[in-house]
Amino acid sequence: MQTVDNWRNHPVMPVAIALVVGIVIGDAYGDKAPLWVWAADMVLSIVAVSAFPMKPWLRGVGIYAATVFFGIWMCTGSKQQLQVACPDKSVTYEAVVVSDVRERGKVARCDLLVLTGGSPIKVRATLARDTAQASACRLKVGDGMVAASVLEPADKALTGGHFDYRRWLQTHGFHATTYIPRGAWKPQRVSMASLSMLQRVRVVALRERHTLVARYASLGWESRTLALLSAMTLGDKSMISTEQQQDYSVAGGSHILALSGLHIGLLYMILLTLVTAAMSLVRRVLHADMYRSKRIIVQVATLVAVWSYVMVVGCQPSVVRAATMLTVYGLVSLLNRSRQSLNTLAIAAVVMLFVNPLSLWDVGFQLSFMAVLGIVLLSPRRRLNGLLSMLWVTVSAQIGVAPLILYYFGRFSCYFLLANVLVVPCATLLLYGAVAIWLLTPFVAVQRWAADVLGAVAGWMDAGVAWIASLPGASVEGVEVSAVQVAAIYVLIFCVCRIISLTLHPK
Repeated sequence: MQTVDNWRNHPVMPVAIALVVGIVIGDAYGDKAPLWVWAADMVLSIVAVSAFPMKPWLRGVGIYAATVFFGIWMCTGSKQQLQVACPDKSVTYEAVVVSDVRERGKVARCDLLVLTGGSPIKVRATLARDTAQASACRLKVGDGMVAASVLEPADKALTGGHFDYRRWLQTHGFHATTYIPRGAWKPQRVSMASLSMLQRVRVVALRERHTLVARYASLGWESRTLALLSAMTLGDKSMISTEQQQDYSVAGGSHILALSGLHIGLLYMILLTLVTAAMSLVRRVLHADMYRSKRIIVQVATLVAVWSYVMVVGCQPSVVRAATMLTVYGLVSLLNRSRQSLNTLAIAAVVMLFVNPLSLWDVGFQLSFMAVLGIVLLSPRRRLNGLLSMLWVTVSAQIGVAPLILYYFGRFSCYFLLANVLVVPCATLLLYGAVAIWLLTPFVAVQRWAADVLGAVAGWMDAGVAWIASLPGASVEGVEVSAVQVAAIYVLIFCVCRIISLTLHPK
C-alpha cells in the first residue's frame, strides 16, 4: 500500500491541510478580530517569505502561515456574508423556487431565492401541507411566487447533537428559514434579473433535470426502479422512499443512491469514448492530421459535458469533487505530466474550499474526500485483477469513511463487501444503459426494449440490496462516538497501515 513516505512528492497536500486548519480556526475564532486583521497577517507572512528567500525552512513556514491566515479570512468573510438583518414581523416578498418541492408529512419544503430588497438571499422554506395540496405540489424549479412570512436568520436556528441544523444551513449557503402558513402565498411571474449568471444557469439546469425525470417516468418503470434510476443518474432523490433508503443504508450501499466519483468517472469514460470516436470520424472525413488538436478538443469537449452534467444534477459536493479531479487529470494529461493522486485530491479540495470554505462541514464533502483518500493511501503497490481490485477499492473506501459513518449515523454495515460486489457491477451497467437510452431517443421501439432491460437490472439490484439488508446482523446500530474518538480512530488506522507498510516493504 502507499504511505506518506512520498508525500513530499505531493506539495499541494500540505497546502490543503494548512487551508483546512485555517478554516477551522476561522470558524472558532475568526469573529474575534476584524477581517482586515487576518488579511494583514496573511500579507505579512507573504512579505516574510520574500524577505528570506535563501532560507527554505522559513519560506515553507511563511507559505503555510499565509495559507492558514487566508483560510481564517475566507471562513470569517463567508460567515459574515450569510448574516442578514431580518425583521421580527411578517414581510411580503417575491421569490423564485430553486429546488424541487418535497412533501414531508403535513408540510412541503423547498429552497427559495428571495428577490425583494438588495441582493437575493437563499431561504429554506416550509409550506403548510394544505397549501401544498392546493398549489405547492405543482411548483417546480424556476417558478416565481409572492409570499408573506417571518424570515428567521439562519444563525438563530436550533442546533444540537451530531446533526447541527444551523451548521447545515451555513454549509449550504442559506441566509434564513421561514414557515409560510396556509394562504400566505400565490404563484406569480417574477423577474430574475437580479440573479447572478451562475444562479440563472443553475435554475435552468435544474429545470432541465425536472424534464428528464418526467421522460424517465414515461418509460413505464415501477416506482422503486424509477426512484433508483433518477437518483443514480440525475441526482434526484425526491422519489426515494424511507424504506428504500433504509435498505441501502443497512446494506452499506447508500453511496449508490448519491452521485459520487464512481458515477462521474464512468460518465467521463463514456463521454471520452464517444467524443474520441466522433473526432476520429471527422479526421477521416477531412483527411487531416490533427493529432494534437484532437487531444485538446476531446478533453475540452468531454470536460464541458461533464460540468454541464454537474450543473444539471445540482452541483452536489461529491459530484463537484469528482469533476474537479477529472478536470485536473485531463489538463495534466494534455501537459504529459505525471498524474499524482494525492496532488489531484488536494487540488480538488483547495478549489472547492476556495469557492465555499464552509463546505468543509458538509457531510457529503467529508465522506467523499475520506473515501478517495482511503483508496489512494491504501492502494496496493502491484496491479490486481478486476474482482480483487474492486474488493480492495471497496474495503479501502469503507475504511476511510467508517469513523465518519459511526459519528454521523451511529451505524456500521456488516455486509458492505457483499453489497458492493452486487451494486458496483450493476451500477456500471445501469449508467451505460442510461446513456444508451438517451442516445436511442429517435428509435422509440429500440429505446423501449432497452428501458425494459435497464429496469430489469435495476430491479435485480434493488431486490438484492433489500435481501442483504434483511439478513441477520446486517448492521450494528446505536453506536455513539465523539469527535475526539473519531480523530483517535483515524490516528489508529494510520498507525496500523504504517506498521503494515513497514513490515511488507522495509527500507
